[in-house]
Amino acid sequence: MTNVTKEQVLEWLRNGSEGAEDIVDLPWNVKEEGENHYVAEHPKIPFLLNVLFLDGFVRLAVPSGVETIAMRLEDKVKVYHTLLVLNERMNLLKFTLSGMNDEITLRVDLDEKTLGKEEFNDALTALLVGMNVLMESLGLTQEFQEMIFERLALMVIERMQNGASEREIVEFLTKKVGMEKKEAEALLSELKKAVKEDERGYI
Repeated sequence: MTNVTKEQVLEWLRNGSEGAEDIVDLPWNVKEEGENHYVAEHPKIPFLLNVLFLDGFVRLAVPSGVETIAMRLEDKVKVYHTLLVLNERMNLLKFTLSGMNDEITLRVDLDEKTLGKEEFNDALTALLVGMNVLMESLGLTQEFQEMIFERLALMVIERMQNGASEREIVEFLTKKVGMEKKEAEALLSELKKAVKEDERGYI
């Protein structure tokens, strides 16, 4: 059995359809961040996926947005205890600390020798479930929903700045995100107002 290649893994992410049942079969938007480091996103998935090709394995890493460096000692102990309990409970997935601010990061390391599309999909599913379990365990469900909304808003604003029409943005929100048409139009209207107010602030 030959090792899976970087091109195969990226192809698994890029190719797909919006109605797919498996996460891996959604059409992810993949960008190169650096040597052997890619970032993938899809509007229905509430996180940015870092894909790193290291020596003999593929690492999937998802930053949670929760930094622990500035926490009080008592809070840190509670959070670290939660992470240890979750690490014991969750298969395939590990919760780690990374970066200068000790940000909680979800990580899966996959062996290139044995990796297939099904295991890759299992890893993506584990990350999705793990993120929800983490936020629930830390009592941050509301904050997590706000983070998801903020990321969606940024995706819409980026499309507006790139010249997408209102029809194209509403189509993106209904077909890719799964919103109702009225919700999509209301969100677009609010974001257009916010962008105009920001622009006025710079004049």
